[in-house]
Parts: sequence; structure tokens; C-alpha cells
Amino acid sequence: MNSQLLSDIKKVLVVVEPGDEAQPAIDRLKSLAGCFDLEAKLVACDYSQYLVEGYYFSEAELPDLRKEYLQERKELLEGLAVPLREAGLQVETEAIWSHPSYKAIVDCVDQYQPDLVIHRVRRHAALSRLLLSNDDWQLARHCTAPILMVKDKPWKANPVIVSAVDPVHARGKPSGLDHSILRMGKLLAEKFTGEHYAAHAYGQFPLSGVYPADAEAKHRAAFKELADEFDLAETHTILMEESVEYALKSLEEELDVDLVIAGSISRSILSDVVIGSTTEKVLDFLDCDALLIRPDNGPTE
Repeated sequence: MNSQLLSDIKKVLVVVEPGDEAQPAIDRLKSLAGCFDLEAKLVACDYSQYLVEGYYFSEAELPDLRKEYLQERKELLEGLAVPLREAGLQVETEAIWSHPSYKAIVDCVDQYQPDLVIHRVRRHAALSRLLLSNDDWQLARHCTAPILMVKDKPWKANPVIVSAVDPVHARGKPSGLDHSILRMGKLLAEKFTGEHYAAHAYGQFPLSGVYPADAEAKHRAAFKELADEFDLAETHTILMEESVEYALKSLEEELDVDLVIAGSISRSILSDVVIGSTTEKVLDFLDCDALLIRPDNGPTE
């Protein structure tokens, strides 16, 4: 598998919360299955505080109780898999005891080698994001496959897709990452007969020593060069002088965007605590889905 250079999607790992009434992650899988010839694995990474060693039950009882608990989750997964199999999709299921869950998901990704991971996310408190205590953010950092972070907003039949790029690498993005983002955007737009836009947002610091006109010219030239490589029409390239999260939110509302594709780069915990993560801010600002793609060399610490 070379996830960052995809010309197709063949294997999908779907992280499921099997007890939920709504299953937007499975809805996205169904949409993808209509456009790609793929197979899937449904995974539930679960944990119950009641079954922590020595908490409510004797140590001797715990193995059987956990096994029974996971069997119940497995049966729920199998129930979700039935209509998918009836539609012709090859599906396997697995329930895993894990806390925190992101570690089990990362291990499953390494074993299953999917081309795409689908994971549902919800909005989180700023403090949770700042302290990196949420599994979603850890998964975004450590998952080596592209990961589709699904919100509750459904896709249109012909979705609007925005590839968020950074051609001057102002935030330290590797040069090949923008190409991976645009390739994925083009692939999905073609498969779904959707609209594909490339967007580049840059924030100009007042005391940076760079004149606004010079900065704008630099960003516009780099963006045009990148867009030309992918034969993107000028009407579908959008340059914005604004912070990324605010720019993409405005664009989402203006174009009724269904999916934003962006780069995900792991940095040190100290750096994230001090200045925050652009990727995390974007995830919380947007109501639409976000597809995060890592650099070709996988996760960094």
C-alpha cells in the first residue's frame, strides 16, 4: 500500500461505535462502495470502566466478563455488516478491548493496511484539544493511512470537495504533501462527479517585515504554479489572506462544501500546547468532513 499516492481505494477500515443509532461513518462507506470496488473491515475499539481490574469485580471474573462484553459488541458489528454484505460488499468485523482506543486503531491499520480509515468525530472542548487528551487528535497524529474524519452532515449526491494546500510551506509542510492532497481531491471528484476546488489560505503577520503586496504576489505565484500542474481552472482555485480555519469555514458556507482534504503533520506536544495545531482547529471549525493525509514518510514524532 502507498496510501499517499492513491489512484484507487480498495481497502477501507471503518471505526464504529456500534451502539449508536446514527452511523455516519458507515454511510460514507456506502457512498464510497458505490464508486470504488472495495472491501471493508468494521472495528469497534471498546472499553468499560466497570470491567477495569479490581474495580467492581474480582480479578478471576474479569477475563470472562470482558470476553462476554466484546462478544456483544461483535454481534452489533455483525448486525451492521449484514446489509453491506447483502449489497455485495466484502466485510469483516472485529471488536477489540482497548483504552485508549487510538492505539488499537493504529495497530489495526498496521495489520490490515487499508487505503483509507473512516472515523466519526464530534466537536470537543478547547481544553481537551489543547491538552491533546482526545483520541481523535492522537489518531490524526499516528494513523499512517489517510483518515476521513466524518461529521454528521451528509454528502450531496455530487459533493463539493476542497483541497486545502500550502504551496509556500509556511507551516513546514513537505513539498510532496500538496500533490498528494490534490491527487486525492481530483480522484474523489471524478468518482463522485463532484466539484473540486483548490484553496490556499495564508495569514500575513503585521510585524513580519514583508509588505502585503509582496506577500500576496509570492503566495499567488506559488499557488498558480501548483494549480497549473493539475490543470485546475482559475475559477476553481481560491487564494485567501486569512487564517486557515476561518478561511475554510467561510468557504464551506459559501460553496456548501461536503469535504475538505488537508495535510496532517505531527509536531512535538510542547509545540502544539503553545501554538495549537492548524489541523485540529480546522476540524473543530468545520461542519463538513475532513480527509487528513500524512506525508509519504508516515508519522513523525
